[in-house]
Amino acid sequence: MKPLRLLLVVFIACLCCLAQNAAKLPSIPEIFAPGGVTGREPETVKWSPDGTRLSYVLRDDSGDHGQLYYVDVTNGKPAVLVATEKLASLSPPENIGGKQNKDDRERERRSRYSIAGYHWASDSKHLLFDSKGQLWYYTLESGTGVQMTSGADPSGDPKFSPEGKRISYVRKHNLYVRSLSGDSRESELTFTTENDGDNILNGEVDWVYEEELGVRSNYFWSPDGKHIAYLQMNEVQVPEYPITDYIPDHPTVDHQKYPYAGDPNPEVRVGVVDANGGKTHWVNIPGLTGKQNRNDYYVPRFGWVNKDVLYVQVLNRDQNQLDIYFVDTPTGRSQLMLSEKDEAWLLVNDSFRILQSGGKFLWESWRDGHTHLYLYSFDKGNPLNSAAKLDRQLTSGNYEVTGLDGIDEANGTIFYTSNEGDDRQQNLFSVKLDGTNKQRVSHEDGAHKASFPEQGKYYADTYSALLTPPRMQLCS
Repeated sequence: MKPLRLLLVVFIACLCCLAQNAAKLPSIPEIFAPGGVTGREPETVKWSPDGTRLSYVLRDDSGDHGQLYYVDVTNGKPAVLVATEKLASLSPPENIGGKQNKDDRERERRSRYSIAGYHWASDSKHLLFDSKGQLWYYTLESGTGVQMTSGADPSGDPKFSPEGKRISYVRKHNLYVRSLSGDSRESELTFTTENDGDNILNGEVDWVYEEELGVRSNYFWSPDGKHIAYLQMNEVQVPEYPITDYIPDHPTVDHQKYPYAGDPNPEVRVGVVDANGGKTHWVNIPGLTGKQNRNDYYVPRFGWVNKDVLYVQVLNRDQNQLDIYFVDTPTGRSQLMLSEKDEAWLLVNDSFRILQSGGKFLWESWRDGHTHLYLYSFDKGNPLNSAAKLDRQLTSGNYEVTGLDGIDEANGTIFYTSNEGDDRQQNLFSVKLDGTNKQRVSHEDGAHKASFPEQGKYYADTYSALLTPPRMQLCS
């Protein structure tokens, strides 16, 4: 694959020029400010579902204002998708008093965990904006937005349903669904009581899962849009830790649920609820069935294999054994598909991928002393028929695979990054699903990070090196 053209202005740090003109040397605050001497990088890079547009946010030097841009893959030219003025209009009135500090902390949290402020609809013609806890449905053709939520309590982790006609979100520790047309009423899918307080989280991510396990969402739509699977967390036994904010004139204290080593973790269980409302059905998974065991395990990843079957990863508290279960949601029956063990510790990763053709999944493991990719198969017609079988190890050698970036099933190829050949670098490679024809895809030495759409023949490559600030290229 080759780079077609530069998407954005290359952020060049002209250190040689600066050295010749001492008067222009940057100050220490300028160096460590967002963007530093190279300028701000694009944020929240996303592909439209049809793979024809790559969108990103570019902020001004202050970081307070930005515009949403896109690049059309047919010509490679950047253009404004939603201007600053439009983005500003999709926002509730400025907060006053202490709420502004909460806004600042929320913005810092979003930046820290790369939480997106906008989402593409499946038709690639609409966007959903999350603005200070209020959701706006935006039509690109008309350039108009409709506010979908309001009120004092913020709504977070918004998603489109698979068919794009509904949205879901979390508010006050519960799940909600609302239609995008017709009836404007929202449906509450989960319920907590006043006695639960802030201890029961339905589909919401707590600090431990967000910080320690890299979890960004705890609920997922089924492929047919009929059900939602979610993780419930009971934190009643988790101790609190006081966090003092000294920035305002009068410091404030927030109490964060924070388990020390040996303290109780949240009790967790996975449930499935009808997207139109109704009773939650809790899945039956060994280790998560008895209440006395639920705080000795984590559920770092889960999702859908097909419209009826879930996959659930269960990690023990010592974090040296991870089991993958398939669960048949109509019957509640579960099957252990894969068990990964290590004498010391296992790294949770995002490389578990079910192939769209069905019957196979990709898995990342350190079992041979290096992180590599493996291909497993299972019974496509009856996924719970038996445990998964190892087809083959796709990568091997004295190097580490650092990420699974894309899958081209039509051509039987996967794309991944690794430090093969030089531990100081991260390059993009490809290999066939039969384990043959491995080749390096990226050309420049340095660190590469690729972003692939679900469909289409292009990808975005963000590249940097010791003397080369980050730049982004559109490649095919």
